[in-house]
Amino acid sequence: MIDFRAVSGTADFLFMRHGESEGNRDREMQGRQESPLTEQGRAQARAAGRWLAGRGVARVLASPLGRAMETAAIAASAAGIPAPEPLALLEEIDIGLFTGLTPAQAAERHPAEYAAFQRSSWDAVPGAETVVRLYARAMDLWRHLLARTAAGERSILCVTHSGFLQWIIKTTVGQRAWMPLFSASGNCCVSHLRVDNRDAAGGRTLLATWLLVNAPVADGLR
Repeated sequence: MIDFRAVSGTADFLFMRHGESEGNRDREMQGRQESPLTEQGRAQARAAGRWLAGRGVARVLASPLGRAMETAAIAASAAGIPAPEPLALLEEIDIGLFTGLTPAQAAERHPAEYAAFQRSSWDAVPGAETVVRLYARAMDLWRHLLARTAAGERSILCVTHSGFLQWIIKTTVGQRAWMPLFSASGNCCVSHLRVDNRDAAGGRTLLATWLLVNAPVADGLR
């Protein structure tokens, strides 16, 4: 688990999944395959930007995959907040053999591997990123974010992907397995962790609270 005691005062960490991509629309398992946003995805990003406006976001980081960077750029422009910076730690999980396939195609072309996937999730898929590596990458991301907080950045938005967002949340509760899943897969939905570590009467208080998980902030566009 992450040790949030290093945070002095308060900090807000916002995580948003990218808008709808062509792969999402076509029910493909994208992984790190590039897939542009649909017009619906761009509308979702603009709506999310309107929600973000006035919330004090001082830094925007995004997965370097095109669908995340475009989402972040559209939302940042609509919100009047800084343009996004690419951060490789926010990339989607590598799903190996199933990259670019729909579930039906994966089941037809790789029946044994798909059956194993149904039992054991991505750890059973050849070439996919393991839970050990995913947990370590998410921990590295939190260390990066906490270092930025220590440098004075108090509200950071990260635009990422549904698969890796699972691990961003899991590391905060010490979960090291794929199951159970968190509901965190809506396009342009937001998850918000607030850390409050202020001096209070009687001693030090520490709160690290998920205020939102998968909140549909894009004006009902999913």
